[in-house]
Amino acid sequence: MVTQDNNYNLEYGLISSMLATGLTAQAREVISWLEPEMFSIYNLGALYANIRKQARKHDLIDFLLLSQDYGENLATLAEMANGATYGGNLLGYAKKIHSSWVNRSAQQTMLKLAGEMSQASNESQVNELTQKALNQIQKLLVSKTEIKPVVMGELMGSYIDVLEKRSKSDFKERLLYTGIEAVDNILGGIDSTDIVVVAGRPGTGKTEFSLTLTRNIAKNNGSVLFFSLEMGNFQLIDRLLSATGGVGVKKLRNPQDLDDLDYNLLTNAITDLREQKIYFVDRGGLSADEICAITERHVSDVGNLSAIVIDYLGLMSHKQEKNINLTQAISNSMSKLKTFSKNFNIPIILLCQLNRDVDSRAVKRPVNSDLRDSGSIEQDASQIIMLYREGAYKADTDNPYSEAIITKNRFGELGTAYMRFDKGHFVDCDQAKAYQDLNEKPQQAQKSYAKSYGKGVIQ
Repeated sequence: MVTQDNNYNLEYGLISSMLATGLTAQAREVISWLEPEMFSIYNLGALYANIRKQARKHDLIDFLLLSQDYGENLATLAEMANGATYGGNLLGYAKKIHSSWVNRSAQQTMLKLAGEMSQASNESQVNELTQKALNQIQKLLVSKTEIKPVVMGELMGSYIDVLEKRSKSDFKERLLYTGIEAVDNILGGIDSTDIVVVAGRPGTGKTEFSLTLTRNIAKNNGSVLFFSLEMGNFQLIDRLLSATGGVGVKKLRNPQDLDDLDYNLLTNAITDLREQKIYFVDRGGLSADEICAITERHVSDVGNLSAIVIDYLGLMSHKQEKNINLTQAISNSMSKLKTFSKNFNIPIILLCQLNRDVDSRAVKRPVNSDLRDSGSIEQDASQIIMLYREGAYKADTDNPYSEAIITKNRFGELGTAYMRFDKGHFVDCDQAKAYQDLNEKPQQAQKSYAKSYGKGVIQ
């Protein structure tokens, strides 16, 4: 247990060492992340604040100038500098001060929570207060004390190991695949820290596409946490059962229309899906902090995840603090999701809406600038998949194809993958034939198809 005396000795020791040794490399590192409010002794925290201010402004630590410029007592500063025992353990002192501050802050958060919960009038307020406290504690636990640059030479040894792993036949199993062959041929796999944006106008099949990915990942022994901010759990199960068993969603919503064959197909689909590790959260208005906290708790309770799916960004709660507009709030949410994905090595499949401006254009195939609040989304996404389906705009079209247009792929190619859109579900199709049907006269197909779309699209 850390006592007040221990805190005093650590904080006094850190400051006396800084005064004795000046602005060393360790002192610079400590100043970059240790905050004055992390001190338990107010006077020592105030002195540290002046030391940090001097270091940042004048690029030095000098107790004589501290006395002259900031009004600190010269005799006290000299006594502290002369009493320093060892100046080489600044980082050790700072880490212990930080750890003690985390513990104190967590205790204060829980005590405050207990008081506020005693005044809560309903379950909704209790849940809101609890989530707020969990978010605050989670932020405390994110340490900034262990970030160190790594020299290129040290990385090369590890990189050779990476190359060896990539050469083994099972390496592809460590990447995430959508299970849609044409899409995977272009993307080349999804890494554990990627954010994959799936975007489209209403009716283009964003939710269906994400459920197709979810089902395919789960079929390959993966585990998916699906946040549905729009549809309820049973609506999602309707779609999954329909796609798996080949029974129309309309029949599932009107079971009196089911025949014996439908019941057999449905029974097999239920048996198949029951064994898959797909988890749903059907709560609207969740914030990025809440999604991260729920996911972290789920991983702790159940185990690792292959992917997180969020349907969709526009229905999330984006906290707009004072002087922050919605675009900046969405940018903050994207940054939190990206940081979480990187820290926990879980890729995120994030569904997004497109601007209405697409509907008024003659050419309705979307581009990245069509994303709502496109700046932060485009910047933070590793891959962007734009969905386009002519049937979403023309009810009488005989075009059976849906297009997954990869408009951003940080580590791979761009291109378009084609799928048949059959009874509300995405189905694999022959890529060359689809391209020919949609884009070329038959006699020109072989000549320009590869030039336009290149490797990864032709099967």
